[in-house]
Amino acid sequence: MKRETWMLKSFAPLGIALVLVAYWGPWVNHKTAALVLSGLDMAEFVKFLPGVRAGTEFMIRELFYLPPLAAALCLALIGSSRLWRYPLWARTIMVMTAVVLAIIVLPPYPFILQALSSDEFGRQFSMAAGCLAVIAASLLYRRRSTEAHERLPRAVVAGLLIVVSLAGAIPPLWQFLSIRSALDRVYGQPIHIGWGLWLTVAGFLVVAGAGVWKLEVGGWKDHQPPDQQA
Repeated sequence: MKRETWMLKSFAPLGIALVLVAYWGPWVNHKTAALVLSGLDMAEFVKFLPGVRAGTEFMIRELFYLPPLAAALCLALIGSSRLWRYPLWARTIMVMTAVVLAIIVLPPYPFILQALSSDEFGRQFSMAAGCLAVIAASLLYRRRSTEAHERLPRAVVAGLLIVVSLAGAIPPLWQFLSIRSALDRVYGQPIHIGWGLWLTVAGFLVVAGAGVWKLEVGGWKDHQPPDQQA
């Protein structure tokens, strides 16, 4: 039982670690280093696609920011919930990493000063700021909750983990594949999809699997006192 509990606690952080490595890995691979694009690069590069600039190519570039934001929310969720029972040092690393990920998505200076009124950076700023607000709320929740009472049921925590993970995986993948032909035209040849894209999706599926596993281990309702749960 202790081995199963350790594996369950390790599953979600492992998936998030894979996501973070993959997001900064190659999504578009090329023999020329300057033409290799990471997940973060995609959010900026797609603005300059001819079809996007002309308004003929449907594009929501902010979808490429979902992986780091979803990873941050997953870290905040598992770190604030007592169901996983991580030690203080682990929760501290999770929160710090989550905050850094959200800050990375914020528009750069000086654009951040007028981001809310900007068509280009408004949604990007709102997404990052909203993520920071959720992280702060999770810290407040953790502080107000007690060992004797888990405010959020197991099914809610696990369900949120699954939903957020899928939100971090599916929309960016869909957006990437939907503009692949536009990328082919810009590169002058069919692009080589890098391992970063597929590993990002795989990492989130691992996190979602941890949520499903949590439901399977504990069921949809908490039948035991929190101090007896995994």
